[in-house]
Amino acid sequence: AVIAVDALAARDPNRLFKTVQLTNSGISPGSGVKNRRGEISEKTIGVPVIAVGVPTVTDAEAIAYSLTGTEPETDSGMFVTPKEVDMLCGKISKILSETLNEFLQPEIDADIIEGLV
Repeated sequence: AVIAVDALAARDPNRLFKTVQLTNSGISPGSGVKNRRGEISEKTIGVPVIAVGVPTVTDAEAIAYSLTGTEPETDSGMFVTPKEVDMLCGKISKILSETLNEFLQPEIDADIIEGLV
């Protein structure tokens, strides 16, 4: 199996770095930011794919909607991320790496895994 980890675009700005999406149906990198790439799935690569995604960006229209409750009339094509993106990516990366390692290597003590990542 392949584990594919990708950044996602969130429709709700309140979900940025606060949720993790896990699926066995694969992933289409870039689709959330209108930059669709080839699908990574069992259908396309021949082995099971576990996709892990974390929302790291949202579009300006989603922010406007969350503030006003009204859908914007135009699409700016602008995507934004929190100013603390580097720190937040570091934290979520550590959480995901520890979780995946503990799941895939249950015989290794969690303290040892924590020291490795």
